[in-house]
Amino acid sequence: MKRNISLMIKPSSSKCNLKCKYCFYHSIADARDVKDYGFMSKETLREIINKVDDYCDGGNCNIGFQGGESLLVGLDFYKELVNCTKEANNKTKFNYHIQTNGTLINDDIAKFLKENNFLVGVSLDGTKDIHNLNRVDSLNRDSFNSVMKGINVLKKYDVDFNILIVVTSALCKKIESVYKFLKKNDFKYLQFIPCLDPLEAENGQTYNYSLKVEEYSKFLLNLFNLWYKDAMEGNYISIRYFDNILSLFLGQDYESCDMRGVCSCQHIIESDGSMYPCDFYTYEKYSIGNILEESFDEIHNKDETINFMKESLNKNPKCSICRFENICRGGCRRHRENSEDKSNYYCQAYYEFFSKTLERFQIVANKLRR
Repeated sequence: MKRNISLMIKPSSSKCNLKCKYCFYHSIADARDVKDYGFMSKETLREIINKVDDYCDGGNCNIGFQGGESLLVGLDFYKELVNCTKEANNKTKFNYHIQTNGTLINDDIAKFLKENNFLVGVSLDGTKDIHNLNRVDSLNRDSFNSVMKGINVLKKYDVDFNILIVVTSALCKKIESVYKFLKKNDFKYLQFIPCLDPLEAENGQTYNYSLKVEEYSKFLLNLFNLWYKDAMEGNYISIRYFDNILSLFLGQDYESCDMRGVCSCQHIIESDGSMYPCDFYTYEKYSIGNILEESFDEIHNKDETINFMKESLNKNPKCSICRFENICRGGCRRHRENSEDKSNYYCQAYYEFFSKTLERFQIVANKLRR
C-alpha cells in the first residue's frame, strides 16, 4: 500500500559554525543530557532510507535536513543520500530540502543541489544591520557577507531557494526597509517566523531579541500592507504565512503544521536515530523512539506519540467562541506552552491582524482565481 511521509533529519546534530543569539536549538541542546549527538553516520542514513522505503512502498517522501548547520556533515553524506534513494527497492519517490545558514555554500555544493533538485532554505534576517544583530559566530563576528556570498552562488547555478527570516523586536521596527531589501535582491519566496524565547525561560524573563505581542501585531499588519500593495499590482511575493491563509479562501487547508491547531508527528530524527514529534520538542523527555530500533508504524502507535498529539488539543476555552476560530485554530502548541491558561502568546496580535485583513485576503484570492 502506497503511503506518504515527511521527515526532518539533523545530520550535524547541534553542531554549527554560527552561534545565533536567539537560536532555539542551541538552547534546547544546552538543556539536554546529551548536548550533541555527533555527525550522522552513513550507516544510520541508509537504515532511515530503508525504513522510509518500507513504509511508503512506492509513495512519496519529503525529506529535509536542518541543524545546527546541516552542511557541516559534508557533501559526501548527501551524495550517499542520493545513492541510497536511487536504490530504494519499492520505488519510493523522494523530494529533498535543506535549511542552512548559507555560509558554507560553494560551487561544488551548489552544483550538487541543482543536479539533485534540492529546495534550499537560507536563513537571512534582512538587511545587514538587522541580520548582524543576532546571526553571529562564537567570536561574535558578523555573518551577513558570508550568507550573501552563498546566496549568490546558489543564484549562479539556478538553485531553487527561499529565505527564512526570524522576526525579532529590532526587525519589527525596520520591516519597510527589510521588505524593500528583499525585493531589491529578487527574493520572492519568504518565510517569517516569530522569534521564540527558550522553553526554559522563566515567566517575565526577556532577552534583547524578545518579541512583544504589540510589536508582532504592528509587524504583521505593516508586512501585510506592503505585500497586499504588491499583490494588487501584479508583483506577487510568496510569504508562507499569508499563502497559507489564502489557501483557505481558495478551498484548501493549511500546509504549515503550526497553523493547523493540532500537532502531527513531524518525524524529527537526530543523528543517532532518536526521533521526536516536533523540532521545538527535541528534549529527551519528548523522545518517541529510535528509528534504528523501530519501524515508523511502531513509533506512530506508541503512547508517547499519540499523547503528544492529543495534548496539542488543550486550548483556552475562549478559542471555541472566538470569531476567528476557523482561521487561527488556537495557533501553534509551542506558542501556548508557557501560558498557564493555554492561550496563544500572540493571541491578541492575531486577533487584530485578522480583524483588519481578511476582507483583503478575499480580494487577493479572487484576483488569483482570475
